[in-house]
Amino acid sequence: MARILVLDGHSAAALAITRSAGRAGHWVAVGANRGVFAGAQLSRYCNIAFDYPVSTSAAAAFVDSVLGFVRAHAVDLIIPVTDWTLGPLSAQREKASGVCRIAMPSREALEFASDKYRTIQLAEKIGISVPRTVLARSIGDLPQCQDKDGPFPVVVKDRFSVRWANDKAVFGSVSYAYTAAELEKKVADRVRIAGDVLVQEFRSGAGFGFSCFMVGGKAFLPFQWQRVREVDPRGSASSARKSVALDPALSSRSVQLIREMGFEGIAMVEYKQARDGNLTLMEINGRPWGSIGLPIACGIDYPRHLIQWCLEGTLPPENISYRENVMCRRVVGELTHLSNLRAGTPQNWPGTYPNLWTSLVTMAVPWLPGMCYDDVWLSDLRPGIAGIRHWFQTRLKAKKT
Repeated sequence: MARILVLDGHSAAALAITRSAGRAGHWVAVGANRGVFAGAQLSRYCNIAFDYPVSTSAAAAFVDSVLGFVRAHAVDLIIPVTDWTLGPLSAQREKASGVCRIAMPSREALEFASDKYRTIQLAEKIGISVPRTVLARSIGDLPQCQDKDGPFPVVVKDRFSVRWANDKAVFGSVSYAYTAAELEKKVADRVRIAGDVLVQEFRSGAGFGFSCFMVGGKAFLPFQWQRVREVDPRGSASSARKSVALDPALSSRSVQLIREMGFEGIAMVEYKQARDGNLTLMEINGRPWGSIGLPIACGIDYPRHLIQWCLEGTLPPENISYRENVMCRRVVGELTHLSNLRAGTPQNWPGTYPNLWTSLVTMAVPWLPGMCYDDVWLSDLRPGIAGIRHWFQTRLKAKKT
C-alpha cells in the first residue's frame, strides 16, 4: 500500500479523502496550516498529523516544509485539496520532481480552471448559458453591465479565488451590491486590492452539480447531485445535497467544458436551474470539492480512483451505477445555515428566501433512510464531534470580543 499525504486538513474534502485512502489500506498523513483547526487530523485513518507554515502567508516555506516531510516519511503521493496549497505547489512543482508525485493537473489546465472569466468566455463559446458578466478594471467599466437603477442585487466576484503576490495570497471574495452606490464602492475596493473584479447579473434557482474523472479527453465516473441547502442561502457551498439521475444534456455540456480546458483528474461543474428548466453555469472546480463525500457514499469513490491513477496509471471504470436520492449533510454547515437565516431576508432580495422556523423543523430530523453525513460518522466520530465543538467555541469567542 502507498504512503499518502493529504493537505488542507481543515477542509471537508480532506476528511473525505483521508477516510477513503485509509479504508483502502493506505498509510495516511494529514497536513494543515499551523494554528488552524483540522478535523481530518483527528480521523482514525490519519497515521500522523503534520503542521506546516501557513501556505497563504509564506508559500515558499510551505513548499519546502512539505517536501521535507515527504522525504522524511517516504511519501508516495501528495494530494493538495484547496487553492491555498495547489497554487504554491503548482508554481514550484519542479522541486518535487523525482521526490514525490502530486495529484494535480497541468499548470496550464489549473490556471484555466482557476480563472472564472476565462471559464465564462469558454462556456459562451461552446454554447453554455452564463450570467451576463463584465470584467471591471475600473469604475468606468460599470455602465457596460449595470443600469443605474437596477436590477439589483448584482454579484461582485473576484476573478480568482486566490491570487499570489510576493509569496503571499491575495484572497478573493464574493459579495452582493443592492444599490448603484454600493456597487461602485465594492468594485473600487476590489480593483484596488486585486486589479480587477467580475460583475455579474444575479441568477437564482435550484443548484445542480456534475462531476467526473477526466483522462485523455475522456470522461469516467460521471455523477450528478442537487443542492438541498446552502451554508449561506444567498449562495455558497452546500450544507446538504442529494444524488440525482444523470441529465444527458448537462453531462455533455460539462464534459465538453472540462475537456476544452485540457484538464485531467477529478473536477466538478455547478449550475443554477431556473423555473423554466434552463441551466446557467456558476463555476468549475478543478480540485477536490467540499461535497465529495456524497459520491463516495453513493458508490463512486473518486479519491480511491485518483490515487490508483496517479501511482499506477490505472484508469477508473467508465461508469458506475450509483445510488440515487441519497442525502448527505454537514452538521457544521447546517448550523451555519440556520445562523445565517437568523439575520432575516436581505433587503431587496429577489424571489423566495428560506424561512428560519420551517428550515429548523425540516433539519431537526437527524436521520432518515438514505441520509448520511460528511463529518459525523459512527465509525470515525472524533472529527465530527470536534468540529461541532469548535463551531460553538468560535462563536462564543466572537460574542465575547
